[in-house]
Amino acid sequence: MKTSLTKLSSSLLLLSLSLSVWAKPVAQVTEISGTVFMVTADGKTSALKLNQHLEEQSEIMVSSGSSITLNDYYDATYHLISGSHLKFFNKSVQLKKGKTWIQASNAKHPLALTTANGYVNFSKGEFITIFDQMTSRSQVLVVNGEVDVSNILDMDMKYAIPAGSFTVVDSEIENGSPRAPTKIGLQSLNAALTEFKQLPVELKTNEGRSIASVETSHQAPVKKGEIIFIKSHRLPASVETVRRKKVKSPKFSPVPIKIYGTSWKKAEAFTAPRAPASIQSVAPNLPKIVAPKVENDPEFENSLKKQASKQPKYSKELEKLIDDLKSY
Repeated sequence: MKTSLTKLSSSLLLLSLSLSVWAKPVAQVTEISGTVFMVTADGKTSALKLNQHLEEQSEIMVSSGSSITLNDYYDATYHLISGSHLKFFNKSVQLKKGKTWIQASNAKHPLALTTANGYVNFSKGEFITIFDQMTSRSQVLVVNGEVDVSNILDMDMKYAIPAGSFTVVDSEIENGSPRAPTKIGLQSLNAALTEFKQLPVELKTNEGRSIASVETSHQAPVKKGEIIFIKSHRLPASVETVRRKKVKSPKFSPVPIKIYGTSWKKAEAFTAPRAPASIQSVAPNLPKIVAPKVENDPEFENSLKKQASKQPKYSKELEKLIDDLKSY
């Protein structure tokens, strides 16, 4: 029994040694800052070192404040920053968390990057991929070249994202399909690249397209504190003044008014036409009414005047108001 167990343990040891011998390397560390851990396919964890090789299905986890740069064997460079988690396969990588900046320069070998919901197919170019585990949201921002982005569950529905544009893959946007490419400003692009502490030498764009907010005219570099004088005959719209001629107001003088073709004629007295005899009314001779003669009673008139003097001319409220007005 002991002999069989010894043989079994020795066979398993030989199997593990053979697997480790035949394990295929897929990438190599070219730059490292801080602490970066690697988890191999068999679950072993170790800290990565400069020039160390990674085997297939190895996972990279970057600790806080650290960064790492790796090269694969297909002329692609992978930059990872703090909080990123990337798994390497043969000709593909899986971003499980964080941000990665990929620079590919070999168009002969198509490569791929996947997230939990996104799929990026690329061969030559530069792009930044961000995956947020909390929201399951993938964002792809293209710096140079062009990449194809689709949902990992529906790879037929894809967008070709050109340089200077980005797209988002989110279950709450476009039913999970990638959003149409949207241009990004140069400032935002530089801010995204600055997180990796380096910028590309030249930001190239496809013909016929330009990055938003990028000046098309080539101007000489301006030194700090230098004042530039713009020679132009036209003032800016904000300060341009409109010169107007002063118009003198006309002075009016009295002018006699003459009316021609009309003469004044005194109107004749109007006489009503004589009514026909057949419709003339004959007024009957009525007796005159004579008003009776009324004699005044002096005693009554005196009492009436006394009573009238006692009666107020206005109401009490109005009298008070009049007194108040007189007092001012």
